[in-house]
Order: sequence, then C-alpha cells, then structure tokens
Amino acid sequence: MKGLVLNQYYSVGKSFWNYIALSVVITAILLFTQNEMLMQFAAWLPLFFMVTPALEVLKHESMSGWSKFVLTLPLKRREVVQSHYLFYSMMIVIGLVITVALFMIAESIIGQVMTDSAVYKMMNGVGLVLIAGLLNYPLTYQLGTEKSDGILVFSIMAAVGAFLLSSWLFEILLGAVSLDALQGINLDLLFSGSFLAVSLVLFIASYVIALYVFKRKEF
Repeated sequence: MKGLVLNQYYSVGKSFWNYIALSVVITAILLFTQNEMLMQFAAWLPLFFMVTPALEVLKHESMSGWSKFVLTLPLKRREVVQSHYLFYSMMIVIGLVITVALFMIAESIIGQVMTDSAVYKMMNGVGLVLIAGLLNYPLTYQLGTEKSDGILVFSIMAAVGAFLLSSWLFEILLGAVSLDALQGINLDLLFSGSFLAVSLVLFIASYVIALYVFKRKEF
C-alpha cells in the first residue's frame, strides 16, 4: 500500500508542489482583502487545489501504462482502489492543514479571521471535496481516463450544486420548525456538521461502488 501511494505522489509530484504554492499565495491574498465572500473562497481554495493532483493520478497512470502493469503485480484490485482513496484523503488533510495555518497566520496579523464562521466554511469545503471525490473515482473507472478532464469538471460542479441544494433544503426544513424548537441551537454548526457527516458517509460508500466497477473493468 505504501508503495502504491508513493508511486501516485511521484507521478504528480510537480503538480503537488505547484498547487501548494498557488494555495498559499492566492489564499493569503484573499484573506488579506478581509472581504467576506472572498474569505469564503479562501476557506475552500486550498482544499480544491490539493485534491486536484490526486484526481489527476488516474490519468497519469493510464498514460504511463502503470494502470495495466500494476495488475500483473501480486496485488489485489482492492488494494489499488484503496490506495487511490487513501491518497485522496491525504490530500484533503494537507489542504485542510494549509487552510488552517494560513487563517491562523492571518489572525495573528490582522485579527478577526479565524472565527467560528471560518471554521464552518472549512467544514463545508471538506464536504465539497469529499463529494467531488466520491463522484470522480467510480465515474473514471467506468468511463475511462480519456474522459477524466470532463469528469473532473463535472464532479466539482456537482459538488457545488449539491452544497447549494443542501443549503436550500436546510432553509426549507428550518421554515417548517417552530422558532421555539430552534432556540439555543447553532444553526450554522448544525448545517456544516450535517453536510460534512453525510458527505463522509457517501465518500466511504462510493469506495464500495468504485471497487465493484474496478473489479469488473477489463484492461
């Protein structure tokens, strides 16, 4: 498993470091504008930047012939799929660490940055990239790496669409609940926590689907 993950890193190593540099520079600029809308993008941007190399791995593996060669090794297909999901999860953690670090640095310099609202935005960002990942892997396994660019764009758009739909449904649910029942409840935390939890469950479930597709795929 370690070898598979390392191979994925080496295949996108240059992109990995380029995206880190972009994440730091662009997010820092957005934070120091102190614009509310731009700061929301700042909470999401490093996460999306850092998972992009992970989503490019399948394309690189296909172009290099590794995707076929790895099947001749004494490995189970389950391990190959697990390595992809593990590498993607690692990129999410790295993106989150970058985001928190930049927000904390900005907090120490200009203040009023690392707020509760910023934390909720980060939780939403993690949920968004989980949705992008859970769509990308099964679809790429099924449709092929030739369509990986289109699948990547679709998965990101679908993730944003799922977030907006969730927000809309949450507002509808709140409208159906009495105000007395909502007293003392942090609604932002409730939404962000629920969105993140559901996204995580679906991400784990997508592994089962991706594994099923990958096992049936003929190379």
